[in-house]
Amino acid sequence: MFFIAAGSGQTTNLRTGLWSDRTMWNTNQVPDSTHDIVLAFDIIIDIDATCKSLHVNGHTTTINPGVNVCVGENNGCNTTSPNIIFIIADDMGWDVFGNYPGINGTKASTPTLDSLAANGISFTNYWVNPLCAPTRASLLTGKYAFRTGVGGVQAPQTATLQSNETVIQKFINDSTGDKYATAVIGKWHVNAGNQLLAPENFGVGYFTGIFTGAVQNYYSWTQTSAGTQQNITTYTTTHLVDQSVNWIQQLSKPFFLWLAFNAPHTPFHRPPLQLISNQNLPDNQAAINANQFTYYLAAIEAMDREIGRLIASLTAAQRANTVFVFMGDNGTPGQVAQLPLSTNGTKSTLFQGGINTPLLVSGKNVTRKNVVETALVQAPDLFATFADIAFAGIGNYNDGISIKPLFTNAAAEKRTFTYSEQFGNASTTNDGYTIRNANYKLIHLQSETEYFYHIGTDPFETTNLLLNPLTEEAQQNLDELRLIKSGL
Repeated sequence: MFFIAAGSGQTTNLRTGLWSDRTMWNTNQVPDSTHDIVLAFDIIIDIDATCKSLHVNGHTTTINPGVNVCVGENNGCNTTSPNIIFIIADDMGWDVFGNYPGINGTKASTPTLDSLAANGISFTNYWVNPLCAPTRASLLTGKYAFRTGVGGVQAPQTATLQSNETVIQKFINDSTGDKYATAVIGKWHVNAGNQLLAPENFGVGYFTGIFTGAVQNYYSWTQTSAGTQQNITTYTTTHLVDQSVNWIQQLSKPFFLWLAFNAPHTPFHRPPLQLISNQNLPDNQAAINANQFTYYLAAIEAMDREIGRLIASLTAAQRANTVFVFMGDNGTPGQVAQLPLSTNGTKSTLFQGGINTPLLVSGKNVTRKNVVETALVQAPDLFATFADIAFAGIGNYNDGISIKPLFTNAAAEKRTFTYSEQFGNASTTNDGYTIRNANYKLIHLQSETEYFYHIGTDPFETTNLLLNPLTEEAQQNLDELRLIKSGL
């Protein structure tokens, strides 16, 4: 079976002739773009002398100007299926990383992530949920929390992802004929402790990692794999990268790696010295308790080093064919958060410090470099985006809209609102929802307390507009946000 794939990247110089070999006949370069159309034939293909049409069994197909044609046998055009490496940091907000406008606090040392940002896009208006479990459920399903029932951390039953949900790994392979090897390595945290085979039952090809919300000790923790558990004494961040490297090295087809670190989540600790720059950092609980922030930053630095090791382990061909996505699952914890995000609320709240986290995209087919993108993005969008990258989706799915068009086009259509929520927690103080458009943000708590901000000019939520009469513009936007919420 031969394949011919056409797409819209660099021009490929094709000259007339018959193709019947296993290589690209009379072609000066192999196209490196993403191909849009794939046709399969058991015949020989003739490309005319003008490079304007293909002749297949007497039928002619026009080649538009600037379109690539790639001819190969079986999976010879595997570059049409980019690898995906999706990395989640646990409890990491904008206050400790990157160059978010107006945040000038102490940042962790992150040369690997800085390099991804310099070679790709930083999305500064990315919303998640205030806690990790609902964010992960939204990423897996492309749905808001009220649709999955996972609205808080996994103590109440409502924090369990139901077995009838379709997760992104299964969706991609159902749509592509099992084209991708899929793995979730690291933190799961959307099922009860007696459902140890849940990832595999959902359709994840391989799972190994931390089934619950946290570890008690980064150097002695419980690993779940294939429904069984064992104690691991290797530093968690290192072990998860070891597992990822080993898994990728066994593969012979495109892969989707979901690498969910538990770092820099508590307990605060000293990472292995070879992973941090401060070789004099004390390793005792008294020192940690006295300066938790320093150890929080050290965990991020260690994670960054290990991400660098993962990337370095890829072959040149794998790296060139991989899309890298990095994000934080919720904001920085309050005990280590910095101004200005710590003013109102951080992790576990619906304020910006709880839900506005880093999102980086770099790699294959991401042509915009060193770009800060202010488009509104939300966690369910990544489901649609991953499906789009893998040619398994049509741009929109459930509550998500693919951001893949923004990888190459700053003028691509953008969503008009984002939404987040939390519910079902033991303490309902912060439970509620929030919704925003380009300029305004509404927070509605379960207690009926409300906050309304001109988020476009007040990004750190210092002035609750509801404490004074609203301008006509503000009232119109408030009404619009309430209307959108009522229609979800």
